Amino acid sequence: MPRIIVQAIEGRSLEQKRHLVRAITTGVVDALSVEPETVTVVIEEIPREHISKAGVLYSDRPGKTAGAAAAEGRS
Repeated sequence: MPRIIVQAIEGRSLEQKRHLVRAITTGVVDALSVEPETVTVVIEEIPREHISKAGVLYSDRPGKTAGAAAAEGRS
């Protein structure tokens, strides 16, 4: 029973989350040869004021939204 935990800054749309859990489930099924029903994915959303990078809270970083960070491959 694989359980995958994803931590991400809050702000993704429901459709983005649906896409993410489908893609992760497919990857786990392919890699581990298990049935999709055995795969659990948990998304832990982190508020921007609860996470920092280089000593600066994400909520204090200029001009970055969750969508912009995701487009750049960062979160």
